[in-house]
Amino acid sequence: MNKWMIAFFLLLLIIAGSIGTLFYWITSPTENVDVESITTPDPSGHILTVNVSKEDFQGIANTFIATAMDDKPIPLQLSVEEQIILSSELTIFSLTLPVKMYFEPFVEENGNIRLEQSSVEVGQLQLPPDTVLKLLRDSIDLPRWMVVKPDEEEVLIQLASIPMASGVNVRAKELNLQEDKIVLEIIVPSK
Repeated sequence: MNKWMIAFFLLLLIIAGSIGTLFYWITSPTENVDVESITTPDPSGHILTVNVSKEDFQGIANTFIATAMDDKPIPLQLSVEEQIILSSELTIFSLTLPVKMYFEPFVEENGNIRLEQSSVEVGQLQLPPDTVLKLLRDSIDLPRWMVVKPDEEEVLIQLASIPMASGVNVRAKELNLQEDKIVLEIIVPSK
């Protein structure tokens, strides 16, 4: 065999190995992510209840995401409509695909927000929601207060973990997107 035939077969082997590795990575079971135990903010402080609109909530969320990303290009955008939509881009083999993930929001007892995935759009591809969430978790350096759990097909927004000035904490009280009623509590610690 001449050197060009050997190079061709070597290149063919590398391409097949890369495709096999990518396929294995996408289809492998996701690892369980342990959510840190978050203590509920001390309600003994002064509580300020704030009603915000969808647009205000969207602006606040995107501001906190941008701050947590330390002025890096933001690969994630949050929109609030009838559902909460996380938009991003996914690059596979130098092909960039738009990704939209739709979530139903739920307020947990401790004031955190749990987003349960209802649907996903990845260009024209049909990918399982847990695979898209796994790709999101593994490819984007998300803020530590945004926990992606692919097996449960949900994202947990740990409001108590968002760093704020002067020890202030935030927790959600109500999230009703159909009626545009979003109630947040801001807890200012007593001195």
